[in-house]
Amino acid sequence: MIIDIDAGNTRIKWQASLGDRRIDVGAEQLSERPLLSVHAVLSSRGGISRIRLLSVRSQADTAILVDAVKSLWSVEPEMVTSSAAACGVTNSYSQANTLGADRWSAIIAGAQRAKQATGSMALCVVDAGSALTIDLVDDCGVHQGGYIAPGLSMQLRSLNQGTGNIALANIPPEPDLQPALNTRDAVIAGVLLGAQQLILAAVMDFEQQQGVKPLLLVTGGDGPRLLDGLSKLSVEAQYSPHLVLEGMAFLRP
Repeated sequence: MIIDIDAGNTRIKWQASLGDRRIDVGAEQLSERPLLSVHAVLSSRGGISRIRLLSVRSQADTAILVDAVKSLWSVEPEMVTSSAAACGVTNSYSQANTLGADRWSAIIAGAQRAKQATGSMALCVVDAGSALTIDLVDDCGVHQGGYIAPGLSMQLRSLNQGTGNIALANIPPEPDLQPALNTRDAVIAGVLLGAQQLILAAVMDFEQQQGVKPLLLVTGGDGPRLLDGLSKLSVEAQYSPHLVLEGMAFLRP
């Protein structure tokens, strides 16, 4: 059995696979003793042959995760990083390894989906997590660069002074995004509309420059908050909660 672990800034996501078949997937909140719940779930599933770790956390936090893997499974984890090219996709960063491994993995998975669905790798990947990232890939699989902005929760936290500590979980699924007559609703509308308009601008600019409509995939914990607004803007998007993990599977050597 192979375990892929995606360690983000707020959660740890994981999948277990036998060959090319995913048999389980899950997530846990970060804690002082990471991966215990993953070990508990998988302890009766048989032997672990490989564990692959993708981490966007600090070196110190990543070292804690590596030690946890060794302690729980007696396996040295294989680190997943970005590369100059993989699976028909070209990384256009001048220093390929500086592109976040989570972004690279999501790009790889998205490009395979786009090629299967349309015959082209034209793609826009939006990861709505702690940060809001947007990455674009042309129809030949060449990464065209991307955008990084504060995530929805990060923006709300930065604006919370005087607004009653608005939490994303307390916002209705389909909030009214019209000009607001109170501070709380004005903050909510501003944050959500800003994110939606950034995505729309990225997609429209790509279409104008590339002459092709990209497949738009949204992932990340805050992704569902964006889908309704994008739909109202006549932007077709698909939510893919496990896109980074899917990419990790494609990137297995």
